[in-house]
Amino acid sequence: MKTARATAHANIALVKYWGKRWPGQADLNLPEVGSLSLTLDHYRSETRVAPAEADTFVLDENPGSELEQRRVFQHLDRIWAATGRSGKRPPVDVHSNNHLPTAAGLASSASGFAALTLAGAMAFDLGWDRARLSALARRASGSAARSLWGGWVRLDRGKAPDGSDCQARPIFPQDHLDVLLLVVRTASGKKPLGSTEAMEHTRKTSPYYPAWVETHERDLDAACRVLERRDLDALGPVVEHSAFKMHACIMASDPALLYWNGVTLEVIRAVWQARAAGLVGFVTSDAGPHVKVLCASASAHALATRLRDVPGVIETLTLAPGPDATAEVVG
Repeated sequence: MKTARATAHANIALVKYWGKRWPGQADLNLPEVGSLSLTLDHYRSETRVAPAEADTFVLDENPGSELEQRRVFQHLDRIWAATGRSGKRPPVDVHSNNHLPTAAGLASSASGFAALTLAGAMAFDLGWDRARLSALARRASGSAARSLWGGWVRLDRGKAPDGSDCQARPIFPQDHLDVLLLVVRTASGKKPLGSTEAMEHTRKTSPYYPAWVETHERDLDAACRVLERRDLDALGPVVEHSAFKMHACIMASDPALLYWNGVTLEVIRAVWQARAAGLVGFVTSDAGPHVKVLCASASAHALATRLRDVPGVIETLTLAPGPDATAEVVG
């Protein structure tokens, strides 16, 4: 095998992904619904995969946890199996650095597993095109399928039981729409419950889950139509609706799940008040307490200034649409 290095950027789902289909085939990690995302320019993961005498995984200069190691090496096993070679996967040394908070609801798994997929595929000489690699990345993390590309990316739900048609694809480049994304951090540390467990709990117990699935494709198609004509004023309400619908579904689980905190709600109110005053921005939020605001570039500075002043906000970052993931052989 070779030594390979890859960089992939985090993405934020604007039309959300929540819930898995065919849960009996867990290794395929198939989404119940499609999604639309925006790749970001600053939040990224850098991963190197190299030959070694024994499997080792280092994350942000520290040994990975038992769970992190299991997920990483299981995914490398998938990549090795995809090559069709017989025998056991060769041992590897994996070093990864996240240039964003890990496991905090800010899409570190998306960038991390996208980078691991590209680096692993290059190290093992897999030779697949990027569309097929996106389906492979999806098996480790649903959102990782989208981080192989920059700009605006759509992940289709697909229908095939083996997941072969559940692939991400770029639909517009990063400069398609003159927007920025504000990331408003309202807490520190890891979120209390991982997305995989929360999705399954929601699927099994939330009375709103069937409605979420039934109405989702309309939201996704509507968002893509208005994005095509570069209409932020029409895209924004679809983005907000998708986020609030997802969180309503999660909150209605039994027992209830709640990712937001009080600061989250105050930030949302502040965005709405700013919009009423003419600052164009729209709220979204993943499975975590942080708020993201999709906004017109012209409104970004004033909006960020307002949101930094909300009591309890830790920091507000301004991010532009980001580039494609990259990979290279090292040495």
